[in-house]
Amino acid sequence: MKKKVIGLIDSGSGNIGSIKKSISNIIENKPYQLQIIKTKKDFNNIDKIILPGQGAFATLMENLHKKNLYTQLLKLIKELSIPYLGICVGMQILATYGYENKKIKGLDIIKGEIIKFKKKNLIIPHMGWNTIKLKNKNIVFDQTTDLKDFYFVHSYYFKGVNSKNVTATTKYSNNFPSVVNIGNVYGVQFHPEKSHKEGSKIIKNFIFKS
Repeated sequence: MKKKVIGLIDSGSGNIGSIKKSISNIIENKPYQLQIIKTKKDFNNIDKIILPGQGAFATLMENLHKKNLYTQLLKLIKELSIPYLGICVGMQILATYGYENKKIKGLDIIKGEIIKFKKKNLIIPHMGWNTIKLKNKNIVFDQTTDLKDFYFVHSYYFKGVNSKNVTATTKYSNNFPSVVNIGNVYGVQFHPEKSHKEGSKIIKNFIFKS
């Protein structure tokens, strides 16, 4: 049986060790294999894509362009509908624009903007465990995910998203989209690889069901 290939993008903007380990544990003894994507040719024969995010929106976008990953990534997601899971900044770059340090164009897969939490006396970054409230179900997020806690570390959030693309929200000063989805594209603001059993369930659902 030919193994399905999970492509994990290493953009050079953060350590991918924890998500790499999590994926490796999940697919052990399964008909799947992990491919680390560092160059354009590494996209060959990929069945699913995971982009973990650490660091700034602008840095991630610039690195994708520098490494010549941007065009192929966009093509695979938009034209070929390859399932995609974006984590933290990997979710944020799905937006039309980000405003971290300067205005930067994102992948424009899900309409909206990434802006900074601004409420006075609010502790930034939003760091630690918080609850997600399910708004729309899909094959990666089902009813068992509702009102579960996940681990967050971020100072910016997704604003202006169409309600049909909001899978779940989280309250931190205001209710912001913590999970977004359109077609085969999924984005999570939290870190599932650091969210123990519940986080592992999300990664499993993406790998095995999307």
